[in-house]
Amino acid sequence: MNFDIKSLLTGVNEAFTFFLVFPTIILFGLYLTFKLRFVQISKLKMSFCCLLKKEESSQGNISHYQAISAVLAGNFGTGNVSGMAVAIATGGPGALVWMWIMAFLGASIQYVSCVLGVKYRRQNADGEYVGGPMYYLRDGLGMKFLGTLFCLFTIMGALTVGNFAQINSVTLPLKQLGLDPFMCSLLIALLVGAVLIGGVQRVAKLASFIVPVKALVYLGTAILILGMHADRVIPAFKLMLVSAFDPQSALGGTLGFGIVKAISSGFDRGIFATDAGTGIVPILQSSARTTNPIMDGVVTLVAPFLVMIVCTTTGLVLLVTGAWQEEGLQSTNMVTHAFASGLGNSIGAYIVIISLILFAYTTILAWACCAEKAIGFLYGARYADRFKYIYTALIPIGAVLHVDLIWRLADVSISLMLLTNLIGVIGLSKQVIGESRSFFLKKVERETESFELEAVQS
Repeated sequence: MNFDIKSLLTGVNEAFTFFLVFPTIILFGLYLTFKLRFVQISKLKMSFCCLLKKEESSQGNISHYQAISAVLAGNFGTGNVSGMAVAIATGGPGALVWMWIMAFLGASIQYVSCVLGVKYRRQNADGEYVGGPMYYLRDGLGMKFLGTLFCLFTIMGALTVGNFAQINSVTLPLKQLGLDPFMCSLLIALLVGAVLIGGVQRVAKLASFIVPVKALVYLGTAILILGMHADRVIPAFKLMLVSAFDPQSALGGTLGFGIVKAISSGFDRGIFATDAGTGIVPILQSSARTTNPIMDGVVTLVAPFLVMIVCTTTGLVLLVTGAWQEEGLQSTNMVTHAFASGLGNSIGAYIVIISLILFAYTTILAWACCAEKAIGFLYGARYADRFKYIYTALIPIGAVLHVDLIWRLADVSISLMLLTNLIGVIGLSKQVIGESRSFFLKKVERETESFELEAVQS
């Protein structure tokens, strides 16, 4: 009797997502959305405005823009590219719709977790501000064990989601070009190590430069392809919507997609792409210079919105070009084929590869910072510094592991982070709801008084 670890992980994760993650995010996400009065939409404009506003506070190590760049460095990873191919391959086009639902509801959970991350943050021995689920689980709920557990899951997630999955997705197309995946991964490991030595501040500064460039290049190309196939965009949206709720009817029942696979794949890829609710966003955001935790929660609302734009355009390109129905294409190779055929030129594939290298590089760095903070919480700064070298040395391993095994391990890791973090978010959400309502009410009152004063003066 053969023991298939990949099949076991797939079955466990599908059940985990469908029976636990899915109902929890739907119910609690809806609860927070209504209690916070659709904060992910109503405060989105404020989020963009705060992003570029200079924060005068000395309590923090990096600016809001640098903090969000670090967050997007983690979000804008291979999950936005190869993850969309995996989602459609395993759950059909309908998985993209469930991914939207997860991202929308997850944004409210992320808002609460980021407010808590800043509220319960601490200054470590090196003078850095550190925070995240491990701190509000320990200090807010008094559950040190869960804080420790979250740290262990974060380290596991950094190795699978932030390390192995990223480098594996990069080396797949490089292998097609005749390059040695292992040698390429060694080069990337050297570049990662050179930046990690500088800590979160150096990562944030690098991300603030690379993130806009990589997003614009990739997104611009994707939009160009959709423009060239404009007549297929509406039918692609229709296929996504119909197959999300009735895959057998939409796809003729021949491709093996069902509602469970559509939901589990959509939610897994949505969590993987946006990191909403997993806890890594508050870890990165906790280093920002700020005096008000509510504003930190507002600033982070922009991240899932931007990520879903990139994910949606990737998914649409796969659908309008028909690449998702091509046999033998996996992960990144499906996307490179879609971009090449969509542009009618091999340059499309090279754009994906270059973008993917940048996506993976910054994501590896962002997750390394999260794992470093987790180890610092568990064992102290000295061991966190040592982990940088171990993390960097393990990068080449991802190049030789099987793609399916890596994604299954990544899904399990990130789901465990999500559920542990949700305990803290659920337990402390009333604090954030009350403080948010008070803050926004006072803000409206201040704006009204300012408007009335200007009217009197004029």
